[in-house]
Amino acid sequence: TDLKTGETEHILTPNRTGYSENVTLKPCKNFKKIKVPGENLKLADEFASDYDNTITGDNWLGPEILFMQLKEFLQPKSKILDLGIGTGVSSLLFKDEGHLITGIDGSENMLKICKDKNIAENLVLHDLEKVPLPLKDNSFDAVISNGVFHLLHPVSPLFKETERVLISGGYFAFTFEKTTGLENSSEIEAGIWEKKTKTGVLTYKHSLEYVFRILGQNNFTPILQAEFLAYVSQELQKEFYFTAIVAKLQ
Repeated sequence: TDLKTGETEHILTPNRTGYSENVTLKPCKNFKKIKVPGENLKLADEFASDYDNTITGDNWLGPEILFMQLKEFLQPKSKILDLGIGTGVSSLLFKDEGHLITGIDGSENMLKICKDKNIAENLVLHDLEKVPLPLKDNSFDAVISNGVFHLLHPVSPLFKETERVLISGGYFAFTFEKTTGLENSSEIEAGIWEKKTKTGVLTYKHSLEYVFRILGQNNFTPILQAEFLAYVSQELQKEFYFTAIVAKLQ
């Protein structure tokens, strides 16, 4: 939904038999605490070689949703930063449209795979939980981050860094996991829940209110919001729902 006009945007999302409208759009309303540093990054490095095949099997829809939401706001050859670029899956559609991609990620093995795909103009190896990021002020037209924030804590410093590296009027498009299925999760601060999966990965869920609050604190205005079935884990036989947001820097 366009939050200024109130018009609804219908997003078609792919499935194995074709396309279906399985996205619910709603207007916006104005490692554990004792973790070993870098443990999630270590697991990401170990998972890198299987990542692309896994998300293909799980029918991961996040990249298409983010692209369809953001593309209308971009000028030709926009400079885009992908926070947590991984193997480059979420930047591929933007690259194919002629945009200039810079990717940053804390997993060296993920970046090696991304480099082989020739998606990004520049790739930066850096732990996203450590700020500041080694990037210049006001250097990007848009920042994207897909399927990353549920693996990081805290995320608020990254929102501040996004404000710093974006040009005035730039766009921030990202996804985060919905706060459903909070069984076995602990609320570590207001609006943030933490859970350790069976594979040892620490995951975090953020309430919509929390996300809107840190956007506002960093001079962003949300303009599009979509809730969608992100993927179905074949291994767990479980559906995972995410929210996608596009926000504009004032």
